[in-house]
Amino acid sequence: MARHIACVGQPVAAESPSHSVVITSQTKDVCTTLQEPRIAICTGSVRRQWATLGLIMLAGFLALGIDLPLSRAMVEDHALASLHPFLESIEPFGQSPAVVVVSLAILLCGAGSCGRGFRIAAGALLSGLAVDILKLCVARIRPRHFDLRRPVLETFQGFFPGTAAGSKLQSWPSGHTAVAVGFCLALSAVFPKGRWLFRILAALVVLQRIEAGAHYLSDTLCAASVAYGVSIIIFGGGPVSAWFDRLETQWHRRPQS
Repeated sequence: MARHIACVGQPVAAESPSHSVVITSQTKDVCTTLQEPRIAICTGSVRRQWATLGLIMLAGFLALGIDLPLSRAMVEDHALASLHPFLESIEPFGQSPAVVVVSLAILLCGAGSCGRGFRIAAGALLSGLAVDILKLCVARIRPRHFDLRRPVLETFQGFFPGTAAGSKLQSWPSGHTAVAVGFCLALSAVFPKGRWLFRILAALVVLQRIEAGAHYLSDTLCAASVAYGVSIIIFGGGPVSAWFDRLETQWHRRPQS
């Protein structure tokens, strides 16, 4: 049977003979091949992804230095006011209903990739859930409710506020960004030909959250790092990835009506 080789973050479709281990010409990483509908994992690529995750987290910390000037430009100077309606129309890419609908469509109509609808849904929804938990641990006031000429550290209002603080103090991290980036990474791993479209949509969701005064840049970068970590766990060849492999195999073997 033909096998498909896909490295997490750098999916590559190819035909290979029936070997347990192959080396791709593009990545030079050793990849373990798996029978369809599973996704083969390049271990070298996964190591690079963890390094990339660290860089995104570092960028989120460094972004604190430009959070307030950028938010002032958006909230007070309305720098992107002309794009507001367009950005609002893109926002659903970072919401769970869009993830559920697309994932169901893939499960029901995705042919050879249909079983991967489970993994796509998990990549986006678990990213959003992880960020929602973090929101309950750190209180940060949203840009549109803060005096943006005060020190950036004053945007943080304490720890473990729970739900009592309400949406006003749930700026960190960005839930929409986590869902959008998780959705983007999952779709890109399964459908690599569309990865640039998915990346653009995720980036526009990030821009929308900043333009609307709902989040600071650092909120979105921290959320992106969470989504990136979730993606590595789901697609990275560990026990969670293996569980999805089995689930996808069972879905493919189900009786067809």
